[in-house]
Amino acid sequence: MEVYIRHLEKVLRRYVQRLQWLLSGPVLCSRTWYRWSTDRGVMMTAAPGSRRLFGTVLESKVCILLDTSGSMGPYLQQVKTELVLLIWEQLRKRCDSFNLLSFAESLQLWQDTLVETTDAACHEAMQWVTHLQAQGSTSILQALLKAFSFRDLEGLYLLTDGKPDTSCSLVLNEVQRLREKRDVKVHTISLNCSDRAAVEFLRKLASFTGGRYHCPVGKDKLSKMCGLLTKGFINENDPTLPPFEGDDLRRLAQEITKARSFLWQAQSFRSQLLKKNDAEPKVTLS
Repeated sequence: MEVYIRHLEKVLRRYVQRLQWLLSGPVLCSRTWYRWSTDRGVMMTAAPGSRRLFGTVLESKVCILLDTSGSMGPYLQQVKTELVLLIWEQLRKRCDSFNLLSFAESLQLWQDTLVETTDAACHEAMQWVTHLQAQGSTSILQALLKAFSFRDLEGLYLLTDGKPDTSCSLVLNEVQRLREKRDVKVHTISLNCSDRAAVEFLRKLASFTGGRYHCPVGKDKLSKMCGLLTKGFINENDPTLPPFEGDDLRRLAQEITKARSFLWQAQSFRSQLLKKNDAEPKVTLS
């Protein structure tokens, strides 16, 4: 039982480290302690990162589709800042080739094809990002059609704050047609989780293509998470994790909740065994 409990604690430490890593962003606390017992802890650190907004880039040949319609105006400066982080933090380190495409009433391509991920290319992409402006409608279908034409493409990362300007079912049907010829995963990122119709569309689009749906955690929830990670999850009376919209965080939170339940159960069994052993009469051999 002691060995089982130690393994559960190790699993929980890894889960919480992963949660901290996925949540890492400029507003998360920079140093926190996760308390496992009165005399043992694991140090957590966080630095500004692109995963909070974009999630984790998994493929090596990708295209980022960025909504620059008029409704994106309030978010655009922050998105541009974190897109630059994405270029250097994930695309440069993990991807062989990439491209950037913004869409509103029309499309703006950084390059005509996927290009090799070099320092020079990343510098050029960063400069291109700084000139993006928000205006017009949301031509998601046009952007997807163009992106699917890129040779060797493996993954698309679509960031938007709403539904397309065309029928959602039309977009899904067109993507189905495209995927019959090419196995490309579409990962979707929603900047407006309160628009449930848009969220449902983006969830379907991601699930339909084998991708993941992501919704960045807001600053208020991040601040609460910082305190929660500091306090810890080890005791039954400790607060539970808040609900997450995005697939990765939601699944990880479910695993943490399950592991906590197993840990409390094991601790209860251990306590009962110790009480039983203490109550049993001691037999001595003469």
